[in-house]
Amino acid sequence: MPSLGVGLPYFDDQPSELYRAVDFVEITPEALCRQRRSGVLELLPQKLEQAQKTCGDIPIAVHGVELSIGSAHAWNDAYVDMLDRFQAQWPFQWHSEHLGFQTFPGSDAHSLDTGVPLPLPPTLEAAELVATRSAAIEARYGVPFLLENPAHYLPELTGDADIGDDVGLMNAILDRCGCGQLLDLHNVWCNAVNHRLDPYAIIDRCRLDRVGEIHLAGGAWAEGYWTDAHDSRVPQPVWELLEYTLPRAPNARGVVFELLEDHATRLGPQVIAEEIARARDICRRVGASNGAACH
Repeated sequence: MPSLGVGLPYFDDQPSELYRAVDFVEITPEALCRQRRSGVLELLPQKLEQAQKTCGDIPIAVHGVELSIGSAHAWNDAYVDMLDRFQAQWPFQWHSEHLGFQTFPGSDAHSLDTGVPLPLPPTLEAAELVATRSAAIEARYGVPFLLENPAHYLPELTGDADIGDDVGLMNAILDRCGCGQLLDLHNVWCNAVNHRLDPYAIIDRCRLDRVGEIHLAGGAWAEGYWTDAHDSRVPQPVWELLEYTLPRAPNARGVVFELLEDHATRLGPQVIAEEIARARDICRRVGASNGAACH
């Protein structure tokens, strides 16, 4: 993977000047689409052109939401067809998806959508299913493919003893295919807070040599849970996790500050730029020893 540096998601309503302060942009291509009832994800030319104009010659990575790589019946063919068209028009350095599922068989050609990715059970069957599909998706696009560790709000899922939990599931998938991991440190923090776990112990169990990208984000309390809301600055404990993780992740090539578009507008360019600057400082200071996430 090329070393890209510090990045930010693409937002329609943010000024192009904001993207001159980042090293790469993370595109969610579904945001540039119109959803048809038939299930086809149609790229909107004007949205795609606007995004390309805003980003200019800045490298991009794709971060998808709707592949649903863990659905038992099939992945989302509409997403894959759309990504074929997207890559032909705008090549990306790597792409990533959430380790989970969000579609199940519907009554028509398009599967019913849960609305958000749901966690997979930590089983050998799930690991083998996702590993096979990850290898296929990586071969299809010819660039590295990464799976993101999820935030989850269930105390435990029934699984296989030799897989254990969500960390064990990710590691079992990585053992079976050539994909990498997108390590979301805020998701690690969410799970640690909600399930009374040690976040550093979680990090130590991860296959850090397979981490290609790191996500940072902010969250909020809701109904007794710390949620992965992508609505605020990065909490201090997550910054500390970044300082701990980067020297141990020699192949990390990008760090992204994640926000949802509505919250990006509320926070404003100045706050976003400050978070980007802090991430870059840590990357240069802590990651410089092994080249992680740094030019």
